[in-house]
Amino acid sequence: MLRKVISLLLLMAFVAALLASCTVDFADPLADSEDERAIPTVVLPSAKMNQTVNYPMAEPDEEPSVPTDEPLPEPEPEPIMIPIRSITQNQENVLEFYGDVDMNDPEVAAAVQQINELLAGYDKPIAFCAYSLDGSRAIAYNCRENYFSACTIKAGYMLYCCLAIEQGIVSADDIMIYEEKYYHGGSGKIKNAEYGTPYTIKELIRLSLRYSDNIAYKMLVRYFGKDGYNKMMTELGVSRLKLSSSTEISTVWNYNTNARDLCIIWRELYFYFATETEMAQLFKTATTNTAYNYATKLIDEKYSHKSGDKFKPNPVYNDAAIVWKKDNPYVVATLNGSEGEEEDEYVVGTIVKLINDYIMK
Repeated sequence: MLRKVISLLLLMAFVAALLASCTVDFADPLADSEDERAIPTVVLPSAKMNQTVNYPMAEPDEEPSVPTDEPLPEPEPEPIMIPIRSITQNQENVLEFYGDVDMNDPEVAAAVQQINELLAGYDKPIAFCAYSLDGSRAIAYNCRENYFSACTIKAGYMLYCCLAIEQGIVSADDIMIYEEKYYHGGSGKIKNAEYGTPYTIKELIRLSLRYSDNIAYKMLVRYFGKDGYNKMMTELGVSRLKLSSSTEISTVWNYNTNARDLCIIWRELYFYFATETEMAQLFKTATTNTAYNYATKLIDEKYSHKSGDKFKPNPVYNDAAIVWKKDNPYVVATLNGSEGEEEDEYVVGTIVKLINDYIMK
């Protein structure tokens, strides 16, 4: 009898081991503690662009130039470069211009007058900033005023995720499981999926950007954490948009932003898209010409953007974008305290169209 019991126990142990070897492990990598694995700081695309370029020296046997009596041509003037961080906004509720915006141009002057008239007749809080990506000009209005960022934060956080993947910190093919603790209403597709559905990190990034999926975003914050992202924001010179150090998942929504900070992030995304890596192409495709383009809906230009809104009790209606204007691509961010009614869309859209047609021409 004892032998039979021992044999049965050995058989059960063997079967259990066999079944365990066939099980696919879809456990969250940070299921027990969000702080178990430290995520290193990523290297920003702009930091790589600022590396010194060494130009080759002339060959020793190169023929010297022959002097002539002809006058040397006048050197080209150095282009005006406006650092994006220098856009500080000295006065509230006043349009400010930076760089080579020609206020003596009648078309520019008429556009500025029309923008001021729109602002004077608008009774809700509004802020915006536009910055030419060649650094030559900018326009700002209340650009340091803080608003609830809503989903515009997802662009900066997804940049951090993509850089962490490309720099070998994590894998885009890692799996997370959708669980009840991640549920969040509002925008997105995962809310319609069943609990237990697996998603790759890459797919969560795409869903966060293309469909502004709130659940995908919360899952990614759980996976990547907050410290590395916060360090990246500090390195960029972004004053807001930091995530709370609390480990509670709900705190991913406690933040504010302003138009200048959003322009800084989208300028960095411009540099990132230029790398043309797999993740950069995924990011650009997921954000280009999507729905809900609050700021750029009236202009006839290709754009990459991330919008965000929140309704009662304190509504916001935000958008930030790269406008791929052929001769002068630029970044633009708009924020206003509204629910995006017809009047709000008209005012914001018309202001951006005037900036596009006459200030960033």
